Amino acid sequence: MIHDLDLSLEKIIYEQGKINRNEIDISFEIPTGDWSARLSRPTIDLWCFDLRENTKLRNSDITGAIARGERTARMTAPPRRYDLCYLVTAWVRKVEDEHQLLWRALASLIQVPVLVTDMGVGGVRDQPFDIPLKVANMPEFQISITDLWNVANNQMRLGFTLMATVALDIAREIEVPLVLEKSLELGQTEDPTQHKIDVSNGVRVQKANSKPKGS
Repeated sequence: MIHDLDLSLEKIIYEQGKINRNEIDISFEIPTGDWSARLSRPTIDLWCFDLRENTKLRNSDITGAIARGERTARMTAPPRRYDLCYLVTAWVRKVEDEHQLLWRALASLIQVPVLVTDMGVGGVRDQPFDIPLKVANMPEFQISITDLWNVANNQMRLGFTLMATVALDIAREIEVPLVLEKSLELGQTEDPTQHKIDVSNGVRVQKANSKPKGS
């Protein structure tokens, strides 16, 4: 899935930025000193450096279905949402060319605030939700750009972050027994339209071994 997202972002940059594939490369490598020293053409690099769950989008609702004739229900958990964070940089010999290329990358990605699944590649097309893209907007969790460059063992340079939120369908099913008891309260009411009864003198009846609806 992450690789398919990479290819989808590459497609956006080439198409929206009107960038010639024969002149400019797009890479997803960690921009280490050894990597940058081997570059032979202008390159836009998207380094995916962080992956974590988006807890604000967590959905705890459980959906279920009862198979006809069975006494258990299959409960399915909803997909989890995860944020993938990229550091986008441009690698060209001259700084003016570097800035121009980085600006084109920014301009191309900013045109797509939401990656519609039909626009994607591979597994992106099977996503249950469209993919929001936050461009040049620092993530809410604390991040040190300086620390990132220390990890890459390279000199710090101009760049921006890109965050994409994707879904992971864990397809987890839980089988639970059906409730086979139900209660019925009998009493009196002065206004039946209110669906309230006085059970102080009423009775409570429990019925066991009821069958699932549709059996």
